[in-house]
This record gives sequence, C-alpha cells and structure tokens, in this order.
Amino acid sequence: MDRCDPAGTGYLPTASGPKDGVEVTWSHETTDWFLGTAPPIRLGNTIYAVGSGLLALDADTGTKRFGAPGPYQSAPARVPASAYTTDTLAVTAPSGVFGLNADGGVNVPFLDRSFGARRWVGPRSPGAGFFGPAALKTPVAADGVVYTAIPGTNSVSALEPNDGSVLWRHTHHENDAASAEFNRPAVREGLVYVTNWPNQATAYHAESGKRQWRRELDEQMVLAPVATEAGVVVPTRSGVRLLDAEDGTTLWRCSLDGNMTEGAPAVADRTIFVGDERATLHAVDVATGEVRWTTPFEGPTSPVVADGVVYAVRAGFSLLAFDAVSGERLFEYRPSQVPLSTPVVGDGVLYATNRRRVIALEESA
Repeated sequence: MDRCDPAGTGYLPTASGPKDGVEVTWSHETTDWFLGTAPPIRLGNTIYAVGSGLLALDADTGTKRFGAPGPYQSAPARVPASAYTTDTLAVTAPSGVFGLNADGGVNVPFLDRSFGARRWVGPRSPGAGFFGPAALKTPVAADGVVYTAIPGTNSVSALEPNDGSVLWRHTHHENDAASAEFNRPAVREGLVYVTNWPNQATAYHAESGKRQWRRELDEQMVLAPVATEAGVVVPTRSGVRLLDAEDGTTLWRCSLDGNMTEGAPAVADRTIFVGDERATLHAVDVATGEVRWTTPFEGPTSPVVADGVVYAVRAGFSLLAFDAVSGERLFEYRPSQVPLSTPVVGDGVLYATNRRRVIALEESA
C-alpha cells in the first residue's frame, strides 16, 4: 500500500533499488484515459496504478493486464476479501471510497475495458464544497480491515473489505466541512492513529473504534502520522514530535523551522526522514529527536527508504536518492513528463506514475 505498510513508515526492509543512477527500462503510455499522480503499488508481479481508473501492468515488461476507468484517484491498498477468490483494492476519489477487484473482472478486448472491476461503493463524499472537490485520501489495510479518512468529511472509518460497510466511524466537527479532515491513518499493534487540522492527534482501538486517547497540540498539523516501535511520529507545521503510543504524551519535539503542508515523513532504521518544505531534507533520530544530518532539498516530498537509500521526489519534478546514513546525494533523475509520483521499490527497480504514463526505472548501464 502507499507508504509501504499500515504504520505508514515508507520503509521496505526486504527491497533494494538503484544506487548510482537510473534510466527508464519500460514505459506504459498507451492507455488513453490514465492520468496518475498517486504512487503505484506492487503485488506479486503486477503493478497497480490509479489515475482516473485502475491500471494493472506486468512488473517486468509494463504490458497492460487490464484497465478500468473510473473516478478513482488515491493509491490503492490491498486487503483480502473472504467473499471473493481474489483480493480487494481499496481506493478513494473525491466522491467517496470504493472497493475494486484486484483481478480486474471480465476483460473485453475489442473495447479495451474490464467489466466487474468495481465491487462496492463505500461511504460517499457530500460533493464539492466551497473550496472545490474533496481532498485526496489514502486508505490503509490492516488485519483484514480497511481504514480510511472519508473524502469531503471530517470522518475516519473502518470498513468491511467484502462490501464496504462501515464497522465504525468517528466524525470531528460534523457541521464544519472546512475545518478538520483527518489524514492517512497509521495502524500498529491494534491501534489506529490519526491527525487532523488544526492540532489534534487521536488513537482509536482498531477493532472497536473506541478512543484510546486524544491530544491537543500547540502546533498546527496537516500531515499524516507514522506509527513506530518508539512511539507515534507526528509532523507539525514547523517540525516533528514523538508521542507515546499508549497515552499520547509528548516524548520529544524537534523544531526544523519548516512550513510543512504536503508530503509525509519516512521512518527506517531508527531515523525519521522529512523535508521541511523550505530548503532542507532532515534525518532525525527517532529515539531522541536529534538531527543526524541535513541536505539541501526544496519543496514537499514523501520519501521512501530501501537498502540504505532514501528516494525522495522533489515537488513532483525530479527524483533524488540519498545515502540514508550520511545524507550524501547519490543521483538525480528528471523525467520527461511531470508530475512524478513517489516511487515503489522492488527487486532493483523503481516504479512510478508519471502523469499519462507508468514507468520502471533501473540502474543506469
């Protein structure tokens, strides 16, 4: 799923990617309706990319396996569904939450379409508001349940993967549609952690939805949390802090003099990697809050980490790789189209959506 796991770490401990430079090994750009900005996911030998529909490609060649146009916009989250022989992919759109068939349904070759790709429609958005369409929300799958913020509402919910029915739902400021939408949940060891603007962090029991704790912080928060063994990493507008996973008390806070309004941090090998959206990428010790290294980096980013390398897309227009221990820049790649999504890493290859195409990047020859 997006951010690699339910906890939202952005860390792939069993994967490895390029370290000295990349080149395009395949590019899929023959699907006329595809327009993607969300990160793809890899399931077995299939790449799933979402952008005005669901697109499934062969991971080795980029050959199209199936495509299903639709309103879907978020990265998918795979979850087993007992009512079906194949998995469900949970996605969101400005109009609500949807469950899609990971096998694509029935393909009709002459129409280049798959029917039966959509399994269910979950909670819906109330529609475009004063500020336009609902913001993109990314679902999370954990222990056979879908957890997601519901676009266009101030609600976070647990959904049944067979039919999208609501297992539990919490709404904050129900009558104030512009104020307090939840971010991507982080799920770890039976708790669901969420943040919402302007300054709330909350933990719910994953099974029942009962609230474990809620904290009002003295800083603005607009980014998603990350659940770790050390505690809950919560990015604020200007920096990052660590909350106790059991009661939400602040363990430490680190000011980065930032202005963080987009993206997400990654956590790997006891280090937080986060961009301050001014001019710097920071590596912060997750146990102490001390800064280990910094490196020049402009714009928002959602880094991913694999095999000692931090991959970070700068404001959607270039991919940079850094040594996770030292912060040394390893390479930069600028695609021919923008925006470029955060990549997913697997078997020495980076996969990313790139506007009207999906690309695979391998080590340069």
